[in-house]
Amino acid sequence: MEELTKYFRKGKNIIKAVDHITYKISDGIAFGILGPSGHGKTTLLRLIAGLEIPTDGYVYFNDELMSEPGRIVIEPERRNIAMVFQNWALYPNMTVYDNIAFPLKMAKMSKHEIDKRVREIAEELELTRVLNHYPKELSGGQMQRTALARALVKNPKILLLDEPFSNLDAALRDSARALVRRIQRERKLTTIIVSHDPADIFSIADAAGVIINGKFAQIGSPTDIYNTPATTLIAALSGDINLLSAKVVEDTALIANLRIPLVKGLINDNEVIIGLRPDEMKILIEQQDIHGFVNVGKIRVKVSSYTLGVFRIVVSPISDESVNIIVVSDEPIEPGREAHLLIKPDKMKIFNKEERLICPELKNIITA
Repeated sequence: MEELTKYFRKGKNIIKAVDHITYKISDGIAFGILGPSGHGKTTLLRLIAGLEIPTDGYVYFNDELMSEPGRIVIEPERRNIAMVFQNWALYPNMTVYDNIAFPLKMAKMSKHEIDKRVREIAEELELTRVLNHYPKELSGGQMQRTALARALVKNPKILLLDEPFSNLDAALRDSARALVRRIQRERKLTTIIVSHDPADIFSIADAAGVIINGKFAQIGSPTDIYNTPATTLIAALSGDINLLSAKVVEDTALIANLRIPLVKGLINDNEVIIGLRPDEMKILIEQQDIHGFVNVGKIRVKVSSYTLGVFRIVVSPISDESVNIIVVSDEPIEPGREAHLLIKPDKMKIFNKEERLICPELKNIITA
């Protein structure tokens, strides 16, 4: 992608869906595009697929020009890509077999070759038993795998996934992500996945970009984006996080009665925003030392709820119950109890008043 741009006109306003993006995705990797709704993720994917005409900029596959300003050079059907949409887009009047075979029939392959390929991919994705079923007779997971089989059966060079797991129940998402990741690795298939759910991106992608207002605000490995988010917005998009306003006094960040130690000389601001992820803290009723953690003060438990195998506990500093902090715990703690809050200082994120990360070794940051 070279200065790739797509503007839409809405009444008298110009919407910059994709705004001069330049980036090269390496062959054979899985690249994730994360971002809020309405910020250009799907439009970017459609530009790569050739389903949208660029307002400006270029799309290349290797050195071959696919799209240029105002023109599609190579039509989508000639790009050797496959796309899986959010709603899977299965043909309701066709069996699973015929849905998978459809792109091969359009390519005028022989019946023998079509049958061979369909049955091979059906076996790989565990669809053999339902080849004669219609979409209305399938579970959500089977529909998702049928859409994936239809995409893979023609051996594409690039696989494009647009929110592919959003219609699945939570219990099926992990297995669906693992399936896509396995296929991508085994085939060394260049894959681009778009999602607003960081779990989709981080479980599949080798590298990822966070798109905000049509631009990449940060590009890096999933670990980079999760551990060193460039802004508070990226921090929130990449996973649950507590963003807490703090005053800085002598290398200590103060949040009510909580005292969070800072690296000496790192912070020059009087006010900062402290980012603490729920699973990187602990609550202890009795005070004790735990390697890697620092006790930052006393809190009171407000709410304890059980979700997906863990307890999500809402606590507040003893001196200010208007401040809410979410902590993940293996054990329940009844509301009203006082306890100690422990944090991992090396996992803490510190942002300035402009909501940008303060970090002396910050890498892989692209600023708009």
